Amino acid sequence: MHLSPLASLHKLGLSPFVKQVQFTGAIFTDPWVVPAIFNSWSLRHFRALVNLQDLTIADPDFSKFPMGAGKYFGHFSPTLRSVALSRPNGTRRQLLDFFRLFPKLDDIKISYYRATPEAHEALDTQLIPIRGGLRGRLILKEFDEQGLLKDMIVAFGGMRFTSMDLQNARGVRLLLEACAGTLEVLHIYLDDLFQRCERILRFSRRLC
Repeated sequence: MHLSPLASLHKLGLSPFVKQVQFTGAIFTDPWVVPAIFNSWSLRHFRALVNLQDLTIADPDFSKFPMGAGKYFGHFSPTLRSVALSRPNGTRRQLLDFFRLFPKLDDIKISYYRATPEAHEALDTQLIPIRGGLRGRLILKEFDEQGLLKDMIVAFGGMRFTSMDLQNARGVRLLLEACAGTLEVLHIYLDDLFQRCERILRFSRRLC
């Protein structure tokens, strides 16, 4: 079983001391972080990780969690401060609902994400924004969903990141405006600048 090491941690009394968990992935394999791995046995041991602060998941498929991921990850709400998702699959609303499980979330990393096509679903006007989070580092790599960023700004009552690492990511201007009062460190990449210049030149030639 994929989560069998958790039993040994629990038996040794080490579960409360675990602060970081990584669900690794491999190329050419199907996503394995799905509800099926969380049977009653493994979920009991998974919920014993009561002090987790850093969660990394490769190839998460949020479309496989029709009732949401709260049942499986919601117990990390009081402590989790950092989330990294690599090649996530799902709609932007599914990712937003996942992030909203963690009101103390400060650091976010998303790499290789293109949202599943969906009709735009407006956020509930009665939604109470989460306050105080998103104050650490944001890392976006090969990120193509500006709409998710807009929804996160609404759901978290703004963004307060102090550091950004943006590589081939859409929504840069939106992020800079949202974090204008808090941003201290910004990492950008030369290839991105060249691509932007090429687009400007192509557009200028059409006008000539």
